[in-house]
Parts: sequence; structure tokens; C-alpha cells
Amino acid sequence: MTQPNPAALAHAEKTAASTVDMGAKRWVLAAAAALYLVAMVLPFVGDASGWQVLAAASAAEEAQTAITEYVFAWISLIGVGILTTLAVVTQRFAITVPAWMVTTVSLVFSVLGIWLRNSSGLDISRGPGYYLAILCVVAVVFTTFPLILSRNESQATVALERAESQGKDEVAMAQRAATKQQDNPLLIDDRRSRAAQRHKRAR
Repeated sequence: MTQPNPAALAHAEKTAASTVDMGAKRWVLAAAAALYLVAMVLPFVGDASGWQVLAAASAAEEAQTAITEYVFAWISLIGVGILTTLAVVTQRFAITVPAWMVTTVSLVFSVLGIWLRNSSGLDISRGPGYYLAILCVVAVVFTTFPLILSRNESQATVALERAESQGKDEVAMAQRAATKQQDNPLLIDDRRSRAAQRHKRAR
């Protein structure tokens, strides 16, 4: 039976690690990305929609949109609207991790935006789009976090095969080393034969 090549197994493990097995969570992320687009057309701050906040339109200025609310709109768009959508489509680890990181940062700015507007004493409140966007951000953050920490099934299988292959290689190397030691003339115990030769010469 042909033993698996350790180098090939290492490459297969690396390839498996580059993907994320989302399973049913893929649909949660897809729903969050879709609802986020809905949030952008709803009132975000005052009468200004999310798209107007992103574009820094006059409606956003009239609503006295704070810098934290602008930042939240843009970062959440990148994290949820763009990166999460790409992560769902490609299921690549290299995209899922930035999606989680950027979305987590946007969650921080969403809280700062709420605090800043509440502490400023403005009569203009946040619209439903703002809270729906926060809901989408929270869903993405807590859905992607377990995904980037866990191994997918194929990665775990290849890692197990690689560990077994390395174990067999170590046993084989130990056996070869023991055989070489037995064949080494310097390690052969010939004390009895030399004693017998001395006994014959003494006669």
C-alpha cells in the first residue's frame, strides 16, 4: 500500500484551511447582508436614509449626522455589504476574517454613534434603518467568529492523515536506525569470541 506523501498532505491541509465550511450559517450571513441593503434605504438619521448618509447628502447634514454615524455607515457597508457578501459567495478564509474584523469595528462605532447623539441633546433621533443595520452587524459578528476559529471537516481529516503519516515515518526511521546500529561492527559484542581465542592460545 502506497504511503501518503507528507508534503502532499501538508499542501492539502493548507488548501483545506483556506476555505470556511459555513454550513447553515451561510444563509444567516446572506440574510444579514440582504437586510443591510434594506436598512440603507430606510431612514437612518432623522429623515436621511442610509444611502444619503453614505453620500453625505444635504439631508444627512440637515439631520446633523455625527462623524461616528458617518463612520458607522461606511465601515458597516464595507464589512456587511461587501466583505460578508464576498465571504458567503467564495467561502474563503482570507475574506471571512477581514469581514469579521471590519464588522466588529463598525459595531463599536454604532455604539459610539448612539452615545454621541444621546449626549448631544439633539431632537433629531435615529431612524429604523440605523437599528436594522446594527442588528445585521451583530448577526455577522457573532456568526463569523465561531467560523474563523473552527476547523472545517476536510481540514480535520487531512490533519489526522498527516499526523498518522508522520507517526509512521518516525517509527520507520527508528527501525532503520536500530538496524544500522546492529550492523555497526563497533557495536557488536564479541567479548566471548575473543575470550575463547585467548583461551586457545593459552593452551
